Amino acid sequence: MTQGFQVVDHVADVRVKAWGSGLKTIFSEMSRAMWFVMFGEAEIPASHRWPIQVTGIDMEDLLVGFLNEQLALFDIEGLAVSEVEEITFEESRDGQETCLKSVMCGSHVSYLDAKVNLQIKAATFHGLQLTPTEAWVTFDV
Repeated sequence: MTQGFQVVDHVADVRVKAWGSGLKTIFSEMSRAMWFVMFGEAEIPASHRWPIQVTGIDMEDLLVGFLNEQLALFDIEGLAVSEVEEITFEESRDGQETCLKSVMCGSHVSYLDAKVNLQIKAATFHGLQLTPTEAWVTFDV
């Protein structure tokens, strides 16, 4: 199966469809799509690596948390992602939550030649759809 993403017209926000051969690929493609919406075709060098970790009650919660954690690092630390190096999922001992651990690659915004095309405030649960082969996420802009 191929992988990729598509930005879809939406009334007030930005809606993205991402697809791939499994949840790790879909999460990675959705991240790539989010950064594409923000920076377009701009080159974001993979000069830094940093770990992120989020927990959620289900995969939908993890996807939104994963994207919003990246946006928080952008807002707070000025980090922009060029690629997701790895993703792992671990279920908690009691089975109530799942933890996503990931290593992100990218650069500090101050080192980029590009400016933000469209500022994304947050990934939302509005219209969220997630299957083993595709996801739809609406971003608040």
